Amino acid sequence: MRKFSSIFTFCLVIFIYGCSNTRFLKKDEILYTGRERVEIINKSNVPKTSSVKNYVESLTNHKVNNSMFGKRLLPPIGLWVHNYIKPGEGNKAGKWLYKTFSSSPILISDVNPSLRASKIESDLFDKGYFRTTAWSEIDTNKRNPHKAKVSYFINLEPPGFYNRVELDSMSDQIDTLISRDDFMIQIRPGNQFNLETLKSSRISMSKRMQDKGYFYFVPELIDLNADTSVAGNMIDLVISKKKDVPLPAFSVYKINNVTVYNSQGTDSSSAIKDTIIYDGIKIISERNILKPDVIVNSIYFRKGDLYSYTVNQSTTARLSNLGVFKYVNISYIQNKSDSLSHLLDVKIDLIMSDNISLDLEADIATKSSGYTGPLFSTSISNGNAFKGAERLRLGLTGGFEWQTGAKSEDQIGTYSYQAGVNTGLTFPEIIIPFNYQKKSSMLLQRTAVNAEASLLNRTAYYKMLSLKTNLNYQWSRNSKIQHSLFPLYFNSVRLLATTADFDSVVGENIYIRKSFEEQFILGSQYEFNFNNTLNIRPNNFLFQGGISVAGNLIDLLKGIEKEPSERPYYFFKNIYSQYVKLTADFRYYRNGFNKSLVFRLYAGIGMPYGNSTALPYVEQFFSGGAYSVRGFTARYLGPGSFHTDDQSGYIDQSGDIKLESNLEFRFDMSKMLKGAIYVETGNIWLVNEDPNRPGAKLDFHTFYDQLAVGTGFGLRFDFSFFVLRADMGFPLRTPYLTGNRNWLFGTDRILSGGLFYLAIGYPF
Repeated sequence: MRKFSSIFTFCLVIFIYGCSNTRFLKKDEILYTGRERVEIINKSNVPKTSSVKNYVESLTNHKVNNSMFGKRLLPPIGLWVHNYIKPGEGNKAGKWLYKTFSSSPILISDVNPSLRASKIESDLFDKGYFRTTAWSEIDTNKRNPHKAKVSYFINLEPPGFYNRVELDSMSDQIDTLISRDDFMIQIRPGNQFNLETLKSSRISMSKRMQDKGYFYFVPELIDLNADTSVAGNMIDLVISKKKDVPLPAFSVYKINNVTVYNSQGTDSSSAIKDTIIYDGIKIISERNILKPDVIVNSIYFRKGDLYSYTVNQSTTARLSNLGVFKYVNISYIQNKSDSLSHLLDVKIDLIMSDNISLDLEADIATKSSGYTGPLFSTSISNGNAFKGAERLRLGLTGGFEWQTGAKSEDQIGTYSYQAGVNTGLTFPEIIIPFNYQKKSSMLLQRTAVNAEASLLNRTAYYKMLSLKTNLNYQWSRNSKIQHSLFPLYFNSVRLLATTADFDSVVGENIYIRKSFEEQFILGSQYEFNFNNTLNIRPNNFLFQGGISVAGNLIDLLKGIEKEPSERPYYFFKNIYSQYVKLTADFRYYRNGFNKSLVFRLYAGIGMPYGNSTALPYVEQFFSGGAYSVRGFTARYLGPGSFHTDDQSGYIDQSGDIKLESNLEFRFDMSKMLKGAIYVETGNIWLVNEDPNRPGAKLDFHTFYDQLAVGTGFGLRFDFSFFVLRADMGFPLRTPYLTGNRNWLFGTDRILSGGLFYLAIGYPF
């Protein structure tokens, strides 16, 4: 056996050596194997050099083959696949393998260290480090001259600061406008010189000029003269207008005729056109494709208005947010009939998008109770259902789970399933019953009416019917912040059938019984969303916060005719829920080259009061699973330090309070394959004591000792139109004691407790 092992090891070494990934390189080609170091030479004792080093590290952080955490890993599978697998025609497996895992060799010439060093000098000059120099050194591998690393060196000199910031002569109207602008609030004496700040400030000034009607005023008309000859690294900045400014830049322009051309976009030349005048705007459109008031209410300027850059952008965004156009373009043409009138004719070109869309989603659920099966949802929608940009949607959801282990004789059936139908109608405006000015500069405004019916059959417990409906308003004034208000939402949940096991549990536990009894919900909800992740930046943030209240209006009416001793009150023969619920979800994305670090913090609390002693079951919090602490089974974590080994026969664990934190490192492995490593912590708790679940109530002095900790790794297959996610989660710390301790290090429970998840999309 030992002889065979030695032969195998020898053959493996020979194979790896024979599969060298540099043997295919040309004589003058060198494989890039990573950055050796970045050194800041600071002989002048320049303060705050960390920002410079971080910038240089970011600029020189070029991808290497088979990298993780910025370091090259072996074996270089991507290069092996690229060099040794040549899929022929008809070889589907080889093609898939090559497309998924192949990685072209990254050469020193691709990195171009000397060019990067020159860019470092140029960029630092723009940041005020005028006399700073940078260079690179290539460190060739001694064993293999076709491999090399690169080091970068920066000789940092003190930056320049503004000494004086002043305006040139104010001889005409443009100079007067510049002098009244708040440009000098952004650029002040004592600030460090930064070319990007100057440019962005000049662009902002130009936009403010255009908002005053100066259509032809562009940033290049503002002259910025920096005198660096002042002693002590100081700079004198003089702001003025360019010489020989063209006459149109001095003129204030007004909107003249506004014409809208709306078409289907396919064979529209032969279509019959209608021309109408609506609120002073001419609309030339194919017959009966979109109501004119929808278009006009989305245009925020009229004939006689001053031209405004901001209004132009708002109009473009509003038309795009209607969701019915695939092309929106606004152009301005100077009216030549009277050269002294300074009028602009506006042409708006619109092309309708396809009205019908189909969405499909799928997932796979696995549970420790032995149930496994697929989940799916599909919806079809018409984006212009009644020719007014109304979106009509009809959706179906379903799932099927079968039990792989032993089955109880007392079950409703031999399998578990869920099915539902939902529909919604969305209008492109805020519709309220009292007088309301429809014309608004908001980028997004919607009114939606939604309804849903779903049936859930959990064989070991119950069969449940849920009916929901709500009225929803959504609005936003910019692309980052969105508001959502549900002035009215209704949810009624009814148990259609139960098992003896379920009845025994709820019979013994009044808390769980109340959570299932009090599931008639009539309330309101508000959600706030801040999201700047639409454009990938080094730092992105997302925050979602919400508050919901239920039962107050009914309780106010019932309180008039009943005494407090008669609680709980009934409404339509149902005990109605009364509670307040708060949630907050914060996410931070630190993005690098082909990698990102994502931090998430979630907190939520629900407080029953008045007519309720427990939150309704559908409003309670759950922990664990594919989108939570992945080292623990979904819905079986907590509450608090409570634990039962008989999870397969117990109701899903739920709570009134949830606290959870996730940290995930994501990195690219190939064109389609991405990896992730994560660590997570969290749990749920109860607001009130539950005698049947000791340790479940939140105690501010000990809650941190009841946090579960999990870790794991995963793969993401990015197919552009959807992401397939496979994760392995492992428990590191349990909220309850196991052998007189919480941490599982040194035991076999970490690996034996591993859980596999297959899901669609990222967890957060």
